Amino acid sequence: MLDPVFLAALGHPARLQALVSLEKRPASSREIAGEVELSPSATAYHVRKLYEAGLIVPVETRQRRAFEERVWRTRSGGWVKLNKLLLETAARNARA
Repeated sequence: MLDPVFLAALGHPARLQALVSLEKRPASSREIAGEVELSPSATAYHVRKLYEAGLIVPVETRQRRAFEERVWRTRSGGWVKLNKLLLETAARNARA
Protein backbone atom coordinates (compact mmCIF):
# COMPACT_ATOMS: atom_id res chain seq x y z
CA MET A 1 0.00 0.00 0.00
CA LEU A 2 1.21 3.50 -0.80
CA ASP A 3 2.09 5.67 2.17
CA PRO A 4 -0.26 8.70 2.14
CA VAL A 5 2.22 10.91 4.05
CA PHE A 6 4.91 10.14 1.49
CA LEU A 7 2.57 10.79 -1.43
CA ALA A 8 1.30 14.03 0.11
CA ALA A 9 4.88 15.23 0.51
CA LEU A 10 5.36 14.88 -3.23
CA GLY A 11 2.03 16.50 -4.05
CA HIS A 12 3.18 20.12 -4.17
CA PRO A 13 5.52 21.60 -6.81
CA ALA A 14 7.43 23.62 -4.19
CA ARG A 15 8.24 20.42 -2.28
CA LEU A 16 9.59 18.72 -5.36
CA GLN A 17 11.66 21.78 -6.19
CA ALA A 18 12.96 21.94 -2.61
CA LEU A 19 13.83 18.25 -2.75
CA VAL A 20 15.83 18.74 -5.94
CA SER A 21 17.58 21.76 -4.37
CA LEU A 22 18.46 19.81 -1.25
CA GLU A 23 19.83 17.00 -3.38
CA LYS A 24 22.35 19.46 -4.84
CA ARG A 25 23.46 20.93 -1.51
CA PRO A 26 22.40 21.11 2.13
CA ALA A 27 20.44 24.29 2.87
CA SER A 28 18.03 25.90 5.30
CA SER A 29 14.42 26.73 4.47
CA ARG A 30 15.39 30.40 4.30
CA GLU A 31 18.16 29.63 1.80
CA ILE A 32 15.92 27.75 -0.61
CA ALA A 33 12.89 30.05 -0.27
CA GLY A 34 13.95 32.09 -3.28
CA GLU A 35 14.39 28.99 -5.41
CA VAL A 36 10.88 27.74 -4.68
CA GLU A 37 9.49 31.28 -4.92
CA LEU A 38 7.80 31.22 -1.50
CA SER A 39 8.30 33.08 1.75
CA PRO A 40 10.73 31.54 4.24
CA SER A 41 7.83 30.58 6.54
CA ALA A 42 5.87 28.89 3.72
CA THR A 43 9.05 27.12 2.61
CA ALA A 44 9.65 25.94 6.18
CA TYR A 45 6.16 24.38 6.17
CA HIS A 46 6.91 22.46 2.97
CA VAL A 47 10.34 21.41 4.20
CA ARG A 48 8.70 20.07 7.37
CA LYS A 49 6.38 17.93 5.21
CA LEU A 50 9.40 16.51 3.38
CA TYR A 51 10.98 15.71 6.74
CA GLU A 52 7.81 14.02 8.02
CA ALA A 53 7.78 11.85 4.89
CA GLY A 54 11.36 10.74 5.53
CA LEU A 55 12.79 12.39 2.42
CA ILE A 56 15.18 14.80 4.17
CA VAL A 57 17.15 14.92 7.41
CA PRO A 58 18.64 17.77 9.46
CA VAL A 59 22.43 17.96 9.25
CA GLU A 60 23.21 21.12 11.19
CA THR A 61 21.61 23.68 13.47
CA ARG A 62 22.74 27.30 13.28
CA GLN A 63 22.03 30.12 15.68
CA ARG A 64 20.38 32.91 13.71
CA ARG A 65 19.55 35.92 15.83
CA ALA A 66 16.86 34.80 18.30
CA PHE A 67 16.17 31.38 16.81
CA GLU A 68 17.82 28.22 15.59
CA GLU A 69 17.88 27.50 11.87
CA ARG A 70 18.11 23.91 10.64
CA VAL A 71 20.10 22.91 7.60
CA TRP A 72 18.62 19.98 5.65
CA ARG A 73 19.81 17.47 3.07
CA THR A 74 18.10 14.67 1.20
CA ARG A 75 18.05 11.23 2.67
CA SER A 76 19.20 8.49 0.32
CA GLY A 77 16.42 6.19 1.56
CA GLY A 78 13.85 8.74 0.45
CA TRP A 79 15.12 8.68 -3.11
CA VAL A 80 15.08 4.89 -3.09
CA LYS A 81 11.46 4.95 -1.94
CA LEU A 82 10.54 7.50 -4.62
CA ASN A 83 12.31 5.49 -7.32
CA LYS A 84 10.50 2.31 -6.25
CA LEU A 85 7.15 4.13 -6.35
CA LEU A 86 7.85 5.45 -9.86
CA LEU A 87 8.95 2.03 -11.13
CA GLU A 88 5.85 0.35 -9.68
CA THR A 89 3.62 2.98 -11.26
CA ALA A 90 5.33 2.60 -14.64
CA ALA A 91 4.99 -1.19 -14.50
CA ARG A 92 1.31 -0.94 -13.59
CA ASN A 93 0.69 1.48 -16.45
CA ALA A 94 2.53 -0.78 -18.89
CA ARG A 95 0.24 -3.69 -17.98
CA ALA A 96 -2.91 -1.60 -18.40
